[in-house]
Amino acid sequence: MSELQIALLLIAGAVLAGLYLAGKWQERRLLRRLGEELGGGVGDALLDEADQGRPLAAGYGRTAAAQRRIEPGLQAQPAAEPGEPPAQTTPAPARRSEWIEDPMLDCVLELRCARPVDGVTFIDAAVPLTASQWPMPVWFVVWDARAQQWVHPDRFGYYTGALAAIQLANRGHVLDEEQIGRFASCVRQIAGVLDADCDPPDVTRLATGALDLDRLCARFDVRIGLTLESASAPWSEGRVAAAAAQIGLQPLADLRWALSREAGGAPLVLTMPGPVSDRVVLELDVPAAGSDSGAVQQMFGLANQLGVRLNARIVDDNGRPIDSHSVAAIEAQLDKLYGEMRGAGIDPGGERARRLYV
Repeated sequence: MSELQIALLLIAGAVLAGLYLAGKWQERRLLRRLGEELGGGVGDALLDEADQGRPLAAGYGRTAAAQRRIEPGLQAQPAAEPGEPPAQTTPAPARRSEWIEDPMLDCVLELRCARPVDGVTFIDAAVPLTASQWPMPVWFVVWDARAQQWVHPDRFGYYTGALAAIQLANRGHVLDEEQIGRFASCVRQIAGVLDADCDPPDVTRLATGALDLDRLCARFDVRIGLTLESASAPWSEGRVAAAAAQIGLQPLADLRWALSREAGGAPLVLTMPGPVSDRVVLELDVPAAGSDSGAVQQMFGLANQLGVRLNARIVDDNGRPIDSHSVAAIEAQLDKLYGEMRGAGIDPGGERARRLYV
């Protein structure tokens, strides 16, 4: 080898070494800046070695890894063992899931990972489930061992388990065996991506349970209404809309107005059959109303206010006048229905009722 070749090799080696050192310096500078912006070093608090080997803690009726973490301090931290997820800073708390598992309403499949998996992988794996069109509500949540609750997966977190769920029925739809099987197949695909265990469901049994739930839902699917009949000329849509706004009803689609539930109002909806009509109907969604909410009195009160603004009288389906003395009789009938609902495990106006009667 000539002296020229040796010199070229030495120069090339020096250039490569310089590039490597410059890259490491740039990496350390970016990591330091990221740590300052996050208010701490890059990386999560390390697991306490004293907790390794302890039994898994139970959470929400299911097992989940619960390892105590060392709070950040000035002392030196031990190095992570091979195979453990890389350390990261304590992220902002993941968004808690508002969904609560209901064994009467939901088909729930549990995914158990053999090792902690980062949140980005969970989010990406769940896309076929969360981005698909389903006839019923679908949820995908992960267990946050630190917060001891089910949360939506966060890209900065690490998780060892998840729940995938779909509601079996409500007043508008009931899942059949094919739809439940498609859901189960989708969840198994997610489990494959996460290298997680997932027990296969009994699809036939779940489909039978969905039909039973549908029949139970239909049994209590009752609405009672008051008809307001014009005492003079028919009303235009604009006049009804103005009167509805004056008594606190908010517009919905298709000539319908509803009382705001956020303000504690009863599930009341005003319906107009056409853009010009001589009658409107104010309906109470009975199972979605609490038994002690005073919904019947509220319905009669709003009907009377509408009657004054629209110059209308309150009548039944046969055109016979109804007055406030009918409140006691209607409430007695509803008390019996509400008692039957409670006996069937559905609290009137409760979370289960709100999910069934949407």
